[in-house]
Amino acid sequence: MAGIGFELQKALREESYLGKIRGYLYAAVISSGPWLLSVVALSLLGVVSATFLSREAVALFAATITHTFAVSLITTGLIQMVVTRYLADELYMNRPESVGPTFVAVLVLSSGVQFVIINALLALTDLPLGYRLPAAALYVAVSGLWVAMVFLSAARDYLSIVAAFAAGYLISFLAAALLGSRYGLSAYLMGFAGGQMIALGLLSARVLAEFEPERPLNLSFAGYFRRYPSLAAIGLTYNLGLWADKIVFWISPTGVDVGSFMNVFQPYDTSFFVASLVIIPSLALFTVNIETDFYTHYRSFYDAIQSRLSLGDLLAAKRGMARSLKGSYLSLFKVQGAVALLSVTVLTPLTRIMNLPPGYWPLFRVMVLGMSAQVFLLFTVLILLYLDLRGSALAACCTFLAANVVLTALTIPAGPGLYGYGFLAASVLGALFSVALLRERFGKLEYLTFSRQPMSS
Repeated sequence: MAGIGFELQKALREESYLGKIRGYLYAAVISSGPWLLSVVALSLLGVVSATFLSREAVALFAATITHTFAVSLITTGLIQMVVTRYLADELYMNRPESVGPTFVAVLVLSSGVQFVIINALLALTDLPLGYRLPAAALYVAVSGLWVAMVFLSAARDYLSIVAAFAAGYLISFLAAALLGSRYGLSAYLMGFAGGQMIALGLLSARVLAEFEPERPLNLSFAGYFRRYPSLAAIGLTYNLGLWADKIVFWISPTGVDVGSFMNVFQPYDTSFFVASLVIIPSLALFTVNIETDFYTHYRSFYDAIQSRLSLGDLLAAKRGMARSLKGSYLSLFKVQGAVALLSVTVLTPLTRIMNLPPGYWPLFRVMVLGMSAQVFLLFTVLILLYLDLRGSALAACCTFLAANVVLTALTIPAGPGLYGYGFLAASVLGALFSVALLRERFGKLEYLTFSRQPMSS
């Protein structure tokens, strides 16, 4: 995330509160902006569409959006971390000219594959062609947005990025409301998909403007799949783990058939979407800490190795990383704890806005606690990847995935009183396991770093 790192360092160097606020806003935008806009836009559409669409049509639209997010995040997880690693290496080698053509290649190839996947899935449904076409367009556009976010993390003009996302969701909202009120459900979905396609177009233009390609395509990133297969596995297992409990609910007797294979369980799905907003302050805080203070010590550690400095210099840099990590986790615990406590007490009326039946209000609180634990798992996995401890990161993600599937399946028969506790327990287990792995590996980091180097004569 070279771009956000540069901007954060510049903002935090300013001796003013305004500069520091700007830094945290940058971090919030790049880490959570699209998710926040999507939740707000979909919540507003849910309220507006109830005035001109039937309950069955609203349920099918919600199922389409939920499954679009789930499948697109899981499938793009296969490429996101591999491409991120390739971009990081290219920028470290001072080759920014490869970013633009790599973006074009990744976007074109992934869009083609996603087009085939979504049409194969939609062919299994009995949905009319007039609905399947905008559903496919929406899926390909959203998948492209996840890909674009990888490249936008290297960009610097965050105001343009926010403006592009805001314009896309505003158009989605207006077009869906206008077309849907006149022509029905398929037009409603078409309007929403149109806004997402415009957002993808604007963001693609932003990437290409900042990293103007000198050649049409760069396929060199493909070699990183053979070089770092564990990164593809980490991206897949983490995203699959995050959706595993929802999928288990959908295929269980609690899943609600909305006229296609796209089952939903609205109280659970809605609680997850809204509860995910409570981690935004922590995402911003952690991004700032890692991209500024931790990165400084991290760079000193690896510079000391490359410059063949003394063991004392190496251990001093390692102690700096340890202090930074300890401070980051402590700040994370305070901020996330406060936000979670506020969400489950003062913000209880939010459950009424979400139109959750009173019997499911405890579910929202459990999901808030689950997402709070999820923050620690996510950040620890990212730190493990920073330190190139890919095996440990994959072990943590696989543990979370397996625990989420098993514990969710075990809690469903117990009834609504235990809904969400499977996800909460899996998140806590995954977070504790990942932190234990990080603690053990970090203790012998200098040994692991040197032992992984290739032998030379």
